[in-house]
Amino acid sequence: MNLSNIKDRLAYFKTLYQKSRDRHSALFERFERHRAQYKGSRSLDGATRDATVVRNITYELIESQVSTLIPTPAAEAKQYTEQNDRCAKAIERLCAALRRELPFEKLNDIDERYTYVYGGSVWFVEWDSTIHKNGAHGGVRLSCLSPMDFVPEPGVYDVEEMQYCFLRFSTSAEEVARRYGVPLSLLREEGEEGDELDTVELILAFWRDEEGRVCAFAYSGDAVLLDHEDYYARKEMTCKKCGKRECLCLCARPALSLSSVEEEFFSYDLPLTDGRTLPALSPDIDEEGNLRGAELVPTHVPYYRPRRFPIVIRKNTSEEKSLYGQSDCEFIRPQQQQINKIESRILEKLMRSGVTPILPDDAELTLDNSIFGQIIKLRTGDEKERYGVLDTTPSIAQDIAQSDRLYEHAKRILGISDTYLGMSDRSATSGYAKKLLVEQAAGRLESKRKMKQTAYAELDRILFEYHLAYADECRPISYRDAFGRQKNALFNRYDFIVYHPETGRYEYNDDFLFSVDLGSCVEQQRELLWEKNLENLNAGTLGNPAESATLLHYWLCQERAHYPGAKENVEYFRGRLEEERMKGDAYGKLTELSQGLPQEPEDLGL
Repeated sequence: MNLSNIKDRLAYFKTLYQKSRDRHSALFERFERHRAQYKGSRSLDGATRDATVVRNITYELIESQVSTLIPTPAAEAKQYTEQNDRCAKAIERLCAALRRELPFEKLNDIDERYTYVYGGSVWFVEWDSTIHKNGAHGGVRLSCLSPMDFVPEPGVYDVEEMQYCFLRFSTSAEEVARRYGVPLSLLREEGEEGDELDTVELILAFWRDEEGRVCAFAYSGDAVLLDHEDYYARKEMTCKKCGKRECLCLCARPALSLSSVEEEFFSYDLPLTDGRTLPALSPDIDEEGNLRGAELVPTHVPYYRPRRFPIVIRKNTSEEKSLYGQSDCEFIRPQQQQINKIESRILEKLMRSGVTPILPDDAELTLDNSIFGQIIKLRTGDEKERYGVLDTTPSIAQDIAQSDRLYEHAKRILGISDTYLGMSDRSATSGYAKKLLVEQAAGRLESKRKMKQTAYAELDRILFEYHLAYADECRPISYRDAFGRQKNALFNRYDFIVYHPETGRYEYNDDFLFSVDLGSCVEQQRELLWEKNLENLNAGTLGNPAESATLLHYWLCQERAHYPGAKENVEYFRGRLEEERMKGDAYGKLTELSQGLPQEPEDLGL
């Protein structure tokens, strides 16, 4: 794209955004229909009149699937070495620390509903250099967006295969002006009555250049907020006249501009967390692998540069030729519509029903406006058998049965049973049978869980690549070891630098496999985990149950499974084990001293 004029670039992206949005108009209409159905819309397809009653089974069934479980990160090196294994552990601890630091609980709650309602959700990861915490500069910001705020390239069903895509944000004008340094007057828009609006629409475009590098362009109205040809490159202010950085420039009138920095140089030996050292000087080797001279040259390492869009799509269940997955709203919409019709019919029947009195011609009947204010006065000697009633209440038993039948259809379509919903299920007559039903229902929903785990693994890769590219300072992280003790560690991006002696080049190692720890999913069944830990203790698989070390191991397992009161027991047996060790050390010293003393009379010289 060779558009040198900023106005031409703005017009180009505006036109491209509008064309892409128009091409996806049918998809956005479908999203609107799904959202209205989830919210309990009264509209009926193909009907001129709306339903009067809504039995929102869509909301009920979707909410029953919402999971609060956040997958635990897992990383593995493609080629095992001790250094690669240490790096993989550092990645896991970094991502686990970010799970606790970032608002993952809130974002997961939003993500679950977006996924089931729309068929997918959009995660956006960005590096914010304005974040300063614990002496470190820069940090990650994470957002979970609705698919209605993401405009992809038409006809492409994978984010990494797209040439461009757009994100839409609705935010305050003051926030945009502060973050991008744009005058507030350029962002203010007027409403229908001439009043200034509090929020503005921000469009962020990501695209790839001829070399496959990720570029970014952002605008709001007619104000250009961001225009980076190389989005992930390091940027510094340099002088066009002397070519030096702003802090080193000595020109009288420097011509400063923002330029990319490709490499970093070391002025001193850099210590790494595993005891190794990154030297400040390295051999000078040419492109063919030959040594140019005996003198060493300053070590230079190219900055790491991510290659993927900072966007992750989580699917519900896969669908052919679709960027997103299949929406639960779409599959149970026929049942929802029919139930709304039947429930409205039931209400109409009940409203029209009543008991009509049958009176003779000469009856004296007094009425007022209250419901129970009808009074029938009998004449003296008159028989009450001459009076009667006609019950016009219609039967709604068949309507209720059909409504419940459609509800059962919807549950079967999504693979949800009454036991899974926490309702009474007479099909299971024992506790074991109920357990099997729950496991069977969870098995039918396993595909959705796999898609969630895949999305979180992709998120972990982007989080790792961002820290590999921009985390200049070491990041302090904490974790628990096998004994449950809290440990401190550091994530140092320089630990991932690998030296190739045949070429004399330094490169960052990002060749890792990302997944999630499937063992963490068992936390949903904590009572079962508690029982298994107790079985392992009684079976002796944890050690001798009479020893304090074994009991400490058992309570550490229970603490990880969130057993009530487990933490206090861990502290108790840890102190008890320490006392036993101290007594053992004291007994050993006494034994050594006693062995050095004479024991027999001849040893005493008698």
